[in-house]
Amino acid sequence: MNPKVKKLLVPLKRQHQGGKIFALLLLLVTVAILVMACGAAPAAAPAQSQQPASSGAEEKPAAESASKPEQAPAAEMDKVTLRLSWRWKAEFAPLVLTADKGFFKEQNIEVELLEGKGSGDVVPLIGNKSDDFGYLNLTTVAIAIGKGLPVKVVAGLMEKNPSALAFFADKNIKEPKDLEGKSIALAPGEAFAVIYPSFAAKWEIDTNKVQAIQLDPAAKNQAFLEGKIDVLPVYVNNELPQIRALSDKPIDILVPGDWGFNTLANGIIVHEDTIRENPDLVRRFVTAVINGYKYSLEHPDEAVDAVTKRSEELASQPRDILLDQVKMTLDFIHSPATKDNPIGWMAEEDWKSTLTPLYESKAIEQELPLDTYYTNEFVPQ
Repeated sequence: MNPKVKKLLVPLKRQHQGGKIFALLLLLVTVAILVMACGAAPAAAPAQSQQPASSGAEEKPAAESASKPEQAPAAEMDKVTLRLSWRWKAEFAPLVLTADKGFFKEQNIEVELLEGKGSGDVVPLIGNKSDDFGYLNLTTVAIAIGKGLPVKVVAGLMEKNPSALAFFADKNIKEPKDLEGKSIALAPGEAFAVIYPSFAAKWEIDTNKVQAIQLDPAAKNQAFLEGKIDVLPVYVNNELPQIRALSDKPIDILVPGDWGFNTLANGIIVHEDTIRENPDLVRRFVTAVINGYKYSLEHPDEAVDAVTKRSEELASQPRDILLDQVKMTLDFIHSPATKDNPIGWMAEEDWKSTLTPLYESKAIEQELPLDTYYTNEFVPQ
């Protein structure tokens, strides 16, 4: 027994020689002994700090150090083709820049831009799904739709028509009737070739007095410059600056749009199956194109750079002419009826003015509802 405790017990035994009192005291003393024993025990180790000692590298909280769940792989890019109406030219610069600046990739689309051989050849490529999207003349598209081809226009990108008839100034052509006695180049499927019958009927041109010469589009410019034909249908934003630069004689133009034929020019078409089966793809595609056109309006020089990288022939042309062509292309985005609306949005008024001469000339035999031809559903507002 602990000597100190023993000393405490001796006097207690003397005062109480037995009995219950002694037992009670003994119990109390025992409790005291236990308390003293605890007091004599070594001090408990201090509680460890919640922040462990440095191990040379900062430890992350458990929630962070736990392995993070793997992120889902990015959705596979949608691969599509965009068939252009012709070989590389400045008119296509905004579309090329759309691809080069990554506007398609922003919409998770990988686009292959392909040259064409005229709007008349591009329409069936979209109609038979050889290509996914097409950029081409909308009069040609309307005629194809009127004949049952299951395609639709989803964005108008040139709603003020830049089509014109070019001729040397000494031909003295002042009005449509003056085409009588002249020769004119008409390429199958070309924009003016499509509306020519309606244009002639409206202005009472005796087509028997006009020599219509069918020429391959690749040969018509040279034939005009060599004087083999009198009148050359052109786009003022494409061929006109080129042929003026190649000629030492003044060249004038007659614009059908100034004579009641302000029809829709160019836009984007897609197969109706694509609209029905993958509307999200169509919406993303149109959004990318619109964003590219907005960027091109602010950076026409970059648009020139983009398209000249695609074509050595274009790169060899004077840059000032190319820049003028790009700027003129962008100037024709809106018609008077759409100038207060987003890029790509099409007006019922413009479609009626496009279709009326086609109905009158029987190029389209049966009138169809306007929504058969176009939709603004995918144009970002």
